[in-house]
Amino acid sequence: MALSDRFDLPPAPLTAGQRTALLVISLIVALTRWFALSRTLWDWDEALFVNAMRHFDVRQHHPHPPGFPLFIATAKLLRLVIPDDFHALQGVNFLAAVALVPVMFFFCRELRASFNTSIIAALFLAFFPNVWFYGGTAFSDVPAIVLALLSAALFLRGCRSAASLLLAAAVLGIAVAYRPQNLLVAIAPAAIAAGFQLRAKRWTVVVAAALIVVAIVVISYGATADLSGGWRTYRETLETHERYIEQTDSYRSPIRPSLIRLFDDYFIRPYRAPIVNTIVTVLVIVSIFGALVRRRRSVLLALAMFVPVCLAAWLFLDFLSVSRFSIGYAPLFAFLAADGVEVLARGRRSIEYAIAAAVMIAMIVWVLPALIEARERPSPSVAATDWIRRAVDRRTATIYVEPGMVPFAEEALSDYSLRMVINDAVPPARWSAHQSAFDLREDRSDAPHALNFVRAPGRLWKLVRRRYFEVSVRPIVPLIDFRDGWYSEESSGILAWRWMSKRSLAILSPIRGRAMLALSLYVPLDVLGAPPHVTIRLNGVMLGRFLAERKNVSRVFNVEARRDAPNELVIETDRTVVPAALHVGSDRRGLGLRLNSLGWMPAR
Repeated sequence: MALSDRFDLPPAPLTAGQRTALLVISLIVALTRWFALSRTLWDWDEALFVNAMRHFDVRQHHPHPPGFPLFIATAKLLRLVIPDDFHALQGVNFLAAVALVPVMFFFCRELRASFNTSIIAALFLAFFPNVWFYGGTAFSDVPAIVLALLSAALFLRGCRSAASLLLAAAVLGIAVAYRPQNLLVAIAPAAIAAGFQLRAKRWTVVVAAALIVVAIVVISYGATADLSGGWRTYRETLETHERYIEQTDSYRSPIRPSLIRLFDDYFIRPYRAPIVNTIVTVLVIVSIFGALVRRRRSVLLALAMFVPVCLAAWLFLDFLSVSRFSIGYAPLFAFLAADGVEVLARGRRSIEYAIAAAVMIAMIVWVLPALIEARERPSPSVAATDWIRRAVDRRTATIYVEPGMVPFAEEALSDYSLRMVINDAVPPARWSAHQSAFDLREDRSDAPHALNFVRAPGRLWKLVRRRYFEVSVRPIVPLIDFRDGWYSEESSGILAWRWMSKRSLAILSPIRGRAMLALSLYVPLDVLGAPPHVTIRLNGVMLGRFLAERKNVSRVFNVEARRDAPNELVIETDRTVVPAALHVGSDRRGLGLRLNSLGWMPAR
């Protein structure tokens, strides 16, 4: 396709046979989407989305920033006819997955691709293993990319139709309120459409389109801020999340592999299907090389749309979740691969169909075991919480939750007494003799009487982020008897703590052999005046003495425990404060240190 081709002229009309073929193919692909419907939620973000359906508040990561407001709003509409939150979110994905083929076909046709290339690109996108799998989950990625494609196609159509430009703006606003990254896809086609309209002296249409986008985005995220404590709080939450991404996920993170090492993950092997990865990569290279030589506008424009998304993902997004995040630019690879098929076939339709069929068969054969596993069996995350609901009395039990399992506990066990384990490396000890207690964590446990819920790695291990394949629930046996110097337990939501005075005594249960003692303490430095000296003793033996110069202090000790008698833990501090005396609160107690968590278990 030459650079002189004009977008203000419509693509060649479809024949009756082509329209029938598109309809039949779309219906067949829609039926295949049922195979990808996961039986239960599985991953962290899915649990956050489900929690957002019940109580929307970005401060609590219900859902995580920036809030995905219209994704949640759409699911809430489906919730009127679907009986639970997870399946309502999944319903949004299913509808988007059904729309993939017609929307991708529309997009390719507006790029002026041939009928065959458009159909093949749509099929490639629909059967990409990650796109097919995540189209049956409760994530926002597949609905977001469908909206991004639709807005891009409408913008290209907007070169010749003012109504299409205005509709494109509305769809783009919705797409950005699903996922902000969608804005990057629309920049190039929106600029082209605006240029055509301005040359036709329809500047009011361009201004109206811009106002439509701004209005939808401002209203959506304004409502998000309002439901999350107001604009100031919402902005602070966004800034905190941005710092986390910069320090943990982005190219600036010290723990992230180099960009060169990650190139393969992001653009060649977003999932580990060697045959599929190799074939798609070869076809993409053929397409790009042909486009550069022959200056084919459709390919160059597709690159202009999606290269910014590719770069943003490569630079800033979690490399452990690249299979999911690569959905944001999967249409580019589907289009280039289909174009590569056309280049290799050189107009020979039978060869074009044969190559496309072989690629799709390879995709289907590779991904089916993963789809079957997720469809037929509950995830370990859900299996663990389901067991607790069946076997543990919520009236008499406390569930200690490791940080990685908090969203799942909030989703499934909100009516239980929940306590978060601050030091997630060491299971906690019970703080009350009157309640049973269980430890819920993402990991296999070898402790006596522990229950492990495991999903066999298999094909899924090569397709998704490698988390939550193992979850364990174990009864907590060690008991702490808080005695002199300790105040009563306090709590807020899933967090619990105890204050101590200047000297405290706690009795720990006997343990045969060596034991591990883990303490997480809070030091009120802002009111103490100076850092205190803290001393920790077990059975009269000093374990440590230190100057507490930070508010949050964690210590882990490997100790020789008493096997046939209680163990005495003494904690001392040389500074206390009475908040009421300093007019910083009404608390009249003498406060020294706050215990956030205490782990007491046999040493591993």
